[in-house]
Amino acid sequence: MAKSRAAKRKKKLSKGKIIFLVVVVLIIVAALVALWYFKPDVLNGIIASLMQKDDPSEQTGGIGTGTGQEDNPYVTGDTLQMTVLDIGQGDCIYIAFPDGKNMVMDIGSEFGSTSPWEHANAFLQERKVKQIDYLFITHGDYDHIRDAKKLLDNYEIKSLYMPLGKAQDSNTWLDLLEAAENETYTDGNGNKAEAAYNNNVGAYTISGENWEMKCYSFDEADYPTGTNAEKINAVSPICLLEYAERTIVLTGDANEMTEEYVLSKGYLDNIDTDILKVGHHGSKSSTTQAFLDKIDAEFAIISTSGTREKPQEKYTHPNPDLLARLDNYTDAVPDADFNGFRQVYITGSDGDITVTIGENGGINITASEAADKNYGEVQVAAVITDGETLYAICIKRGAYVVQE
Repeated sequence: MAKSRAAKRKKKLSKGKIIFLVVVVLIIVAALVALWYFKPDVLNGIIASLMQKDDPSEQTGGIGTGTGQEDNPYVTGDTLQMTVLDIGQGDCIYIAFPDGKNMVMDIGSEFGSTSPWEHANAFLQERKVKQIDYLFITHGDYDHIRDAKKLLDNYEIKSLYMPLGKAQDSNTWLDLLEAAENETYTDGNGNKAEAAYNNNVGAYTISGENWEMKCYSFDEADYPTGTNAEKINAVSPICLLEYAERTIVLTGDANEMTEEYVLSKGYLDNIDTDILKVGHHGSKSSTTQAFLDKIDAEFAIISTSGTREKPQEKYTHPNPDLLARLDNYTDAVPDADFNGFRQVYITGSDGDITVTIGENGGINITASEAADKNYGEVQVAAVITDGETLYAICIKRGAYVVQE
């Protein structure tokens, strides 16, 4: 009988908690909806203040992340944000660094397709971009440089990183090269200054406050020359963008030739990365097994007009063999991280892919056309207690949820 009464009391207490939580949630939801309707800035401020606590443990750890993971820290404080834009068959990446600087890496699309300029320009305008600190051109292919000169014509660029030498015979490349060499910008004193011009050669680092991007290409003595496709693609540097102990791998159209060279130099030894921008739009000849084993990433992003079900016709991007390598990948050296890839994003089906990294190492990944693939998208709106347990009212993919 004692056991039965105890169980009954426990059940009653549990019901009391449920009633309490339902009432509190209804009150909070009503208040938040009212704020959202009448004073959205106030609500945004409340959420922002709750999301920027100094101690990550204050974020009531244990709240899920949208994919079942229970140990992902929240995105708090200063953030680094990278968006791989959906511009069809090509590459265009925008990076907003935590110290206020920014970068555009490539801006092109396939010949005969719609120009990416309207989408890319609207994206920059929405973020009120006036100057670009770094324009990084990985190599001279049209699907990476198509609108680069237009970017130079419409925005002030402070620093450029370009392939060494001629790179291409096309007028598009030659026009870009001339514009890059003559680029100027307005400095902090209102004076015109020449943009810094750099070649992507050897090992070098681009850095700012609390972040750095380590880039690895061929030494000048080994630099590929010629105009065949393999060599043009191979000059794409492999870069490690590091912030808050997280690492994004950026590849341009780096292929087997690039990967073998960088691996032979030991540049990728003893690293553990998080996100891979897959080389050459998911080509069969890029992202080799040896390369995957070295970088040990957990998320992959492929920039292409194709999809899993219908690869881009002319180049077969993403290639089924490459997708199989990603899908079947397991860590060469097992560690505490996720074993294999948690998610593979493809711009052709998932839209713009945005990665946000907080100063505490938290990661959010959102796909503009595939909300079901969003990762870590949890915001704490309020924290409440019934005297025994601490609960968080969260905004999770637009819905209010309660979790301990």
